[in-house]
Amino acid sequence: MYANHGALVKHQHRMEGINSRLDGIQAALLTRKLAHLGDWTRARQSVARLYDELLATVPQVAIPRVRAGSTHVYHLYVVRVADRDGLKAHLGRLGIETGIHYPTPLPLLEAYSYLSMTPSDVPRAAQAATEILSLPIYPELSPEMVRYVVDAIRKYYAAGRVSA
Repeated sequence: MYANHGALVKHQHRMEGINSRLDGIQAALLTRKLAHLGDWTRARQSVARLYDELLATVPQVAIPRVRAGSTHVYHLYVVRVADRDGLKAHLGRLGIETGIHYPTPLPLLEAYSYLSMTPSDVPRAAQAATEILSLPIYPELSPEMVRYVVDAIRKYYAAGRVSA
């Protein structure tokens, strides 16, 4: 549990821990993959730019912002929407896998219960936790696939679903 961020179950951290899940075989494989990291990052950034462009016309979706003078590797492409669970279910029915990463603000995890914090102590984080949705992103994601995802999102909101 300690080596897995203090969790036996994903997103249920009972104690503070570390990320120590990398064994020697994985390290050897990842060392070989490092040569491709730049290309994979540029490909993810290209996918993200297309998402940004296409989702800019969907007012119900808040896209990730990148601070001026910074870059983003887009390990995840996380949007914020008011009806996250409904949109997630809709996309799932269409074969589009999404994720909810970091669904609980850190101060509200069991590992930090000694802080005695409530959602009202971290209102922005608590609100974000109900809205975040990770869309598919990986270097090989084609423009057609991105368009399919965005078209599915547009159809969801065109059908009168919850808006921001």
